[in-house]
Amino acid sequence: MKTTNLFKAVAFVAMIIVSIMNSEVKAQDRFITNEEVQNDLIVAKTIFRQSGTYLYNHMRYEFTYDDENRLTNKTASKWDSVKEKWMPYFRMSYQYADNEITLSYARWNEKHQSYDKDVRKSVYEMNAENMPVAYKSNRIYHTVNLLTMAE
Repeated sequence: MKTTNLFKAVAFVAMIIVSIMNSEVKAQDRFITNEEVQNDLIVAKTIFRQSGTYLYNHMRYEFTYDDENRLTNKTASKWDSVKEKWMPYFRMSYQYADNEITLSYARWNEKHQSYDKDVRKSVYEMNAENMPVAYKSNRIYHTVNLLTMAE
């Protein structure tokens, strides 16, 4: 009897977890992406939220590259439906040096009209294949999980 109740409880919890995971996947399906490409590089990406048969602006990303086709800036904007325009959100800048890449992140500061809010900076050491292998912070090295770096 106790085994049957335990089995029912475990099955019930499993069904709830699957239901929650399924709803999260469905929520992601309500977004449509449009990429703008120039010279085989993505220069902009607009994310639309789908509601029924209508699409609504949600997020917009703009990308810039250097002469070697390396990403130098990623700028994000969020759609303001009241003002009916894209509003700056954050910017990520990438600087390349000898076997290092410096990543800078800053949020838009409405008061200053610049990207100077919540500024963060990370430095990554690159290997011979030009892949990040270590995170450098105040001369402390941390192993990088390459799977979490993909967008």
